[in-house]
Amino acid sequence: MNADPYPSPARQAGRPRRLTLDRLLDTAIELGLADLNMKELAAHLGVGIATLYRYVENRDALIRLAAGRQATRSAPVDSGQPWREIVLDYAAALFSSVGQQPSLIIEFVEARWGIAVELEFVDGFLGALERRGFAPDEAMALYRAMAKIVLGAAVAAGHFAALAARGTTQARELRQALGSFEADELPHLRAAADDYADEVAATAWRPILDAVLDATEARRG
Repeated sequence: MNADPYPSPARQAGRPRRLTLDRLLDTAIELGLADLNMKELAAHLGVGIATLYRYVENRDALIRLAAGRQATRSAPVDSGQPWREIVLDYAAALFSSVGQQPSLIIEFVEARWGIAVELEFVDGFLGALERRGFAPDEAMALYRAMAKIVLGAAVAAGHFAALAARGTTQARELRQALGSFEADELPHLRAAADDYADEVAATAWRPILDAVLDATEARRG
């Protein structure tokens, strides 16, 4: 039986607050899930590393719970807005959530955790659309379209952020790369170089999603 390591009576000034699962997950999110180190997390919380394992089985379990918590918190409030607006709200929330932790995409691709981290977010989206008259398959099709567009833009945003952290840009990288080819090589890319290097356009998910929503609206009459 695990005794409470932080009994509430006569707590001394400056003593760490009692650890809870909520506090553990919130702190992990705050520190960043991609490079989370359990020893550093324990030190930040002011507890021994063994204490963490009273709440989670291992690092992967902690990240899975924390990522699920983060995804759930990012879901927008359904205040009865029209279906198009609720889709855009979910899209903005997804882009913002992934933008704060872009490496989560890599972790997901590498199957370091499963789909459980997104289930509540997806269920909220589907429920919101079904309440607005969408059939389950229609709602899922729209979710998949939205997620593909937004996650693609989020990956681009993460890439550009990494370039910026290294003191460079997409345009500068492109110029350097083209410099290794002969002037008559890659003529089509050279003609579209400015567009290719446009970081704003590459991360702008709204125009593409608007086109999908326009088509959905027309189909629904």
